[in-house]
Amino acid sequence: MNDMYDFRAPAMSWAQVDAAADSVRESFRLVDVPYFPVVDVVEKLLANRFEEISFEICTHAEMDGAEGLTCPKGKFIRIREDVYDEACTGGVRARFTFAHELGHLLLHTDAEKPLARALSTERLKPFRSAEKQANRFASTLLMPIQHISPFDDPEDLMQRFGVSRPAAGYRLDDLQKKGWA
Repeated sequence: MNDMYDFRAPAMSWAQVDAAADSVRESFRLVDVPYFPVVDVVEKLLANRFEEISFEICTHAEMDGAEGLTCPKGKFIRIREDVYDEACTGGVRARFTFAHELGHLLLHTDAEKPLARALSTERLKPFRSAEKQANRFASTLLMPIQHISPFDDPEDLMQRFGVSRPAAGYRLDDLQKKGWA
């Protein structure tokens, strides 16, 4: 994500972000399911559990080109219609967009400190970047560590979790940097 569109968020450790993603799987009893049904969770289950949050499918013009948008006050998640259609058919980038917006909803709404737009020249530290936090959330939600083996390669993750090659590679690199594998 281009930092030009980033927001300064309350600091969160990656362990906190990972715990938030894991709690979603736990609350929907999907811990043992490798392929996370992100569209169903956002569209059906989340809407049923939290009636005050609306899920909206919008045109390209209405979205001003953005793929997804989450209200900082937690009132809605908006997804561009072509992204929605792609996600419904298992499109890997669109699935990540759904998970990313869910991350914004759960991590960045009703925070004690509101989000602040970062200057285009400001280089936010990852733990203060709303976009990097939402990306981390999406990565953990879609590719939980308990379903990853040290012997997996990006192709394995792509097939198992319905994610893109860059997302799978990034997740494996991140786990290896932590000495996991």
